[in-house]
Amino acid sequence: MAALLTVLLLVGACSTGTDEVPEPVIASTTTVAPAAGTAGVATTTGEAAQITVPTTQAPADTGPRRGGTLRVLLAADPTPITGWTPWDHVCAWSCRNVLDHVVETLMVVLPDGTVVPWLAESVSVDASLQRWTVKLRPGITFTDGEPLDAITVKTGIDDYLRSGRASGGHLRDARITSIIVDDELTLTFELSEPNAGLPAALAGPVGRVFSVVAAEADPDIFARAPVGTGPFVFRRWSAGEPAVLQANPDYWRTGADGSTLPWAAEIVFTEIPDERDRLASLLDGRGDVLMSRSAELATAVATATDTGGRSLTAIQRHDDNAGVVLFNLLRAPLDDIRVRRALIAAADQEQLISALGPDVDSLPATQWWSPGSIWHSAEVAEAWPTHDAERARSLLREYVEDPERSDDRDPGEPVRIRILCTDDLALMRMTAGLERQWEATDLVDVDVETVARTGLISRVMGSVVQSPSFAGDFGATCWRVGGESDPGVLASAAVGPIRTTPLNVSNFTGEHLGALASLIKSTADGDDRRDAVAQFSAALANEAPYVYLSYASSVIAASADVGGLGRTTLPDGDVIEGQRLGVGRYDEVWLRRE
Repeated sequence: MAALLTVLLLVGACSTGTDEVPEPVIASTTTVAPAAGTAGVATTTGEAAQITVPTTQAPADTGPRRGGTLRVLLAADPTPITGWTPWDHVCAWSCRNVLDHVVETLMVVLPDGTVVPWLAESVSVDASLQRWTVKLRPGITFTDGEPLDAITVKTGIDDYLRSGRASGGHLRDARITSIIVDDELTLTFELSEPNAGLPAALAGPVGRVFSVVAAEADPDIFARAPVGTGPFVFRRWSAGEPAVLQANPDYWRTGADGSTLPWAAEIVFTEIPDERDRLASLLDGRGDVLMSRSAELATAVATATDTGGRSLTAIQRHDDNAGVVLFNLLRAPLDDIRVRRALIAAADQEQLISALGPDVDSLPATQWWSPGSIWHSAEVAEAWPTHDAERARSLLREYVEDPERSDDRDPGEPVRIRILCTDDLALMRMTAGLERQWEATDLVDVDVETVARTGLISRVMGSVVQSPSFAGDFGATCWRVGGESDPGVLASAAVGPIRTTPLNVSNFTGEHLGALASLIKSTADGDDRRDAVAQFSAALANEAPYVYLSYASSVIAASADVGGLGRTTLPDGDVIEGQRLGVGRYDEVWLRRE
C-alpha cells in the first residue's frame, strides 16, 4: 500500500522517486515573468542546451575546475523535510536533489526510464522472476569508513526499511519476502511473486544503502546527517534551513576521463518556494542552479538573462505524468463507452492546454509516458483520437436515443456530466473551456463543482465503507495519471480490483487490463516488456477513460558560471545527459568563476 500512502501524504501531484504512483490533483500553475533581456533559443528536451545571447559572452570554458561552493535553489517539497532517514522520511523531488548525493541506491533510473546498476555491479534473475541476485561493486566504503557489503544491505532492509513508515510499503509492493547473503558482495532477493520491475524498486527507497553502524550509533544524529557512500557528506542542516554538503574526498566514482569526483568543494541547497523568487535569485547571482516542476518557469528560463546579459543553460524534460479529466466508469452515463468516446472527441485538447497556461511550452499527452521515455508507444500516440465534433454528436445521439440508456433519463434528453475540480485558477479556466466544448454538442449539460484539494482526493479515492469500496463520489475529475515508477507497479495500481485497489480511481472492471498489468510484471526481456507496456497502453486507450491534457514539465537551469550541468558518468564509463523530475546530479558540475 505504499502507493496509497504516497497519494495521501503528498497532496498535489507529487513524487517520491521511483516509487511514484498515479497522482492526485493537477498541480497549480504559476505565471513567471522572465527578466528583461534578449530572448535566446529554446532549450532542447532531455539534454543540455546553451541558450546563446549575442551580447555579453559567457566565460571561456577551459574545462572542469575543482573547488568552490555550488548554490542550488530548490522548490518546496509537498511534504516538509524534517529529516533524511530513508525509512521514516518521505523524500520527494527537492529532498532527492540533496539525499541522492549522500545516500546512494543499488540501481538508478536514467532520464529515458532505463534502469542501470549503480552501487550494484550486476543484477540477474532466474526464470521464475522470483529470485534476483544482486552483486555489489567491490572496494566501496561509507563515509564513516565502514565497508559496503552484503550484510550491511540486508541489515538495512530487514531492520530499518522493512518496518519504516516511508519505506515499509515499498518493500511489500516489491514483493520482497527475504534476503539471503550469498557471500561478502552478493545477495539473493526472494519474492512472493514474479516482479520484473524489481530493479526499478532498487532505484528508490528500497534500494537506498546506508551505514548501519552510523544509524545504530546515534539515530538522532543520523536523521539529521545520514551516512552513505555518496560524493558529498552532510556538513550542517536543521529543519527549515539550507542543507550544506561538503565533498567526500574518498568518493568511489570517477569522471569519464578518470578524474576524481566531485568537482565542487561544497554544495548549499536552499529552498525557495516561490517560483518567481527562485528565478530572480538565479538571475541576480544569489544562486548557481535552480530546479522546478513548473512548466511556466521552464518557459521563462528559456528567454531569461542574468544581470550581465548572459543567458542560462537549461535542461527541460516532459515527465511521464499527464494531466487528465478522468471519468468514473461506474457512474452513469460515463459507464457507457459511447459517452466517454464522445466526450473525448468533443474536447479540443490544444484549447484546453492553452487555458491552463497560454505561454507554456506544453506537450499534448496521449498516454502515461512522454515521448522521451522508453515506454512511450508511437502507435498508441498516433491512434489517440483528435477533436471531432461530428463524431461526438453522432455517438451522443446514439446514446441519448437509446431506450436502455444507463442514466435512466428519457430518450432524447441530454446527458448530464458533473466535473469535480479544485479552485485553482488555471484549472477553473480549463474546466470552463471543457464545459463550453461539451455543451456545444447540444447533447450534454455540464455542472462544475470546485473543492479544496484534500476534499477532491477524498471524494475521488472514496472509502472502504462505500459499495463497492473505494468507488469514489464523482463523475469526472481533474487528476494526474502515470508516474515515475516501474510500469508494472503503475499498471497494477491503476487497474486492480476496485474493492482492494484504492488507486483504481477510474474504477476499471474486467480482467483484460489486469491480465496485461500482470504480463508487464512477469516479462523481463527489454523488447518484450516494451511490447507488453504498449499493449497495456493501447487497451487502456480503448477504454476511453480520460480526456488527456498535457505532460508535466521539469527543468534544471544554471547560470553561465556553471559547467557540466546534466552530465552523469555511469560506473561503467558511459556518459548520459539529462534529468528526471527536476532532480539533478551535481558531482560533475563545476564553477567557472574564481
